[in-house]
Amino acid sequence: MKIRSALLASAAVLMAGPALAADLPARTSPAPYIASAPVFNWTGFYMGLNAGAGFNQNSGGVSSNITNTIYGGTGGNTSGFTGGGQLGYNMQFGSFVAGLEADINYLDRGNGSSGTFPAVVTGVTNTDFRVTRGDGSNWFGTVRARYGYTFDRALIYATGGLAYGGKRGGVGVEQRDYVGSTGVTTLTSLSGSGNSNNVGWALGGGLEWALTNTWSVRAEYLHVDLGKNDRSFTTLASNTINVSNNNKFDVVRAGLNWRF
Repeated sequence: MKIRSALLASAAVLMAGPALAADLPARTSPAPYIASAPVFNWTGFYMGLNAGAGFNQNSGGVSSNITNTIYGGTGGNTSGFTGGGQLGYNMQFGSFVAGLEADINYLDRGNGSSGTFPAVVTGVTNTDFRVTRGDGSNWFGTVRARYGYTFDRALIYATGGLAYGGKRGGVGVEQRDYVGSTGVTTLTSLSGSGNSNNVGWALGGGLEWALTNTWSVRAEYLHVDLGKNDRSFTTLASNTINVSNNNKFDVVRAGLNWRF
């Protein structure tokens, strides 16, 4: 009798097991983890190359003390190729980026002007002075601060600082005597040329875009002012010829940077 009761109790427990299991909550799998895309950061060192064009400004001229006549302006604006390299460092603070950059560049640009002045020579009525000037740049470099605002991989910035560069220039002065209606005799000729290094300032801005975490491209504008050089010539007739060369130019260029 006892054995029969034990068997019946065991059977009841086995039959109740599935029913109790059905009342338990179903096991669910955890949701898959999806990592968010990292925000790009501009902090770090970089180096790169740039290329573009340099453009003259309307500057430089020739003047004289003869009858208070002044001849000014350039004889023609010219543009030339520029290219070089840059090295810099950025530090990002929230959405703002501050940095320092130095570059060195080749530059092929120049301009010139000329003027003709009547000469004041006792006893000579058909005499004048012909003055020709020219100047240009061989190279330039800058050391500039950069400060901008970033939209993730886009950086818009302003930049400014020290500029320096090489300058070449030349001038010629001729005192000419007209004989009759066609002949010209040069009474005296003065000329001078040379190269010099100038220091000034640069100011501009640009837009840079990070292609990857390593490479970025940019477009940039700079106005460069390296001052001016003045020369004076005194002719045989004691007339003074003043020559002014202003070494100012604008640069528009594209660049490629590698972050390391």
